[in-house]
Amino acid sequence: MRRLAAILFFVLACAGGPEAEGAEAYVAAMEPALVENSALAQRFLTEASRIKKKETDGARLAEVLSKELAPQAEALAKAVAAVQPDDPKLKDAHARVVKAWSDRAEAYAGLRDAWSRGDLVAWDAAMKKNTQAKLDEEVYFTDVNVVLGEYQLALEQYPAK
Repeated sequence: MRRLAAILFFVLACAGGPEAEGAEAYVAAMEPALVENSALAQRFLTEASRIKKKETDGARLAEVLSKELAPQAEALAKAVAAVQPDDPKLKDAHARVVKAWSDRAEAYAGLRDAWSRGDLVAWDAAMKKNTQAKLDEEVYFTDVNVVLGEYQLALEQYPAK
């Protein structure tokens, strides 16, 4: 009986309070951006596959980079920067995704610019920056889900629409 009471106390202590509400608000604020991020990642992978298979031409790639990938990445970076979590642990984790998505936006803009100039060195640098942004995003999801796990919450990296 004491064990059941201790478990019940623990569950109730973790489930409520302003911290839990802040975590729930954070999840609610991030979920729409994560859906858009998932679509952006898929679009990038689709174009990368077309490049590798030589199924696209230069004009089409320039258009996709200029009109889709770079602007969408920039908009997502701004959207995620506008989210301001209250919990200090969430703030620390959130700063990682803000940086990762800002770096990705810069990388996509760099790809666009390198392609338009035919600059392979700049293209390679932008691809490396994009790869690092992806790695930083992975760290964010690990860290944020540790914090959110304290409230029985989690963020999916690639949520369904």
